[in-house]
Amino acid sequence: MTPTDTDLSIEELEYFSRQIVLSDIGYKGQLKLQNAKVCVVGLGGLGSPAVIQLAAMGVGFIRLVDRDVVEPSDLHRQPLYDRDSLGYPKVEAAAARVKKINPHTRTELLPLSIDNENAEEIVKGVDVVLDGLDHIAPRYILNRSCVKQDLPYIFGGATETFGNLTTILPRKTPCLECFMPGLKDEDIPTCGVVGVHPSVLGIISSLQVSEVVKIILGKNPSLSNKFLFCDIRRLTFDEMDIYRRTNCPVCGDQETSTPTITRKLVESICGRGGQPALVITPKENLSLNMEKLNALLKKREFKVKMRTYLSTTFNINNKISFSILRSGVTIVEGTNDEQKVLDIFREIVVDGLGISPSRIN
Repeated sequence: MTPTDTDLSIEELEYFSRQIVLSDIGYKGQLKLQNAKVCVVGLGGLGSPAVIQLAAMGVGFIRLVDRDVVEPSDLHRQPLYDRDSLGYPKVEAAAARVKKINPHTRTELLPLSIDNENAEEIVKGVDVVLDGLDHIAPRYILNRSCVKQDLPYIFGGATETFGNLTTILPRKTPCLECFMPGLKDEDIPTCGVVGVHPSVLGIISSLQVSEVVKIILGKNPSLSNKFLFCDIRRLTFDEMDIYRRTNCPVCGDQETSTPTITRKLVESICGRGGQPALVITPKENLSLNMEKLNALLKKREFKVKMRTYLSTTFNINNKISFSILRSGVTIVEGTNDEQKVLDIFREIVVDGLGISPSRIN
């Protein structure tokens, strides 16, 4: 048989042979995976192992969304990356790893923060969204965008030795704000403070992928209307029923509010190696000309440490380094002086590259 766009090649038949013989998947199921589009938002502890599995299983298209760069503290729990990935934008390092795992999987790279302005566009056109985020505010935004576009959303979270997840099918199951409303990030401990066991991340991300695959194959996900909580310290798995709220502001009888992420142009993030760190998040995707940026940095005699397709990292002095991504998102290490950082950023991006301040502030 001559392969067509909807057939599997001889190479793919061999590669996926152990899945094709599974009664749960089969040849037709493998074709569905090949034609599926998945968006993974957040490429950290959950998104990282999830992307590996999705690519290895033959999902044909993965949209990769993350604003960060790879740092040493990521490596113990984020298997997408290795020491050669340090300093690279996570989306770029992830895409390179996906290509090595399965060259038939196409990727789209979005080095962005998710917010009210871009969330709907970020998830537009995919079949299912997998949540790899680590803060509740952007998750509320993601939840609303998925409900609005009728996209299945696989929620997952993990910290210390605890993990939880559910599958949200818009207006068929509870959405995130039905059963987890009103949370604030400042009240939720982060892995940077309390730590996280890599094993619980592997469990939760694998179950997320399992739910994604069931949806792609047209099967009923196991965790719709269910909330699963696990604790690997006690090795317990508890499942509870959850229900839609008719007065839910997202999926209830009438939408009553719109959550907002108050975007800060500059904000503190978990320090690298114990050093202070800031992130600059422009109002929109700046789509910077990296060649022009690199030429400017050379002319101004900044010491460039690393250039990649999507980013350039350079030193201001012996203590402060900037990583400017093509999107304009910038990670700054070695200072918490927001005004100084902004002055340097504007000198380079506004004055040097001619980007309008209205696209940044």
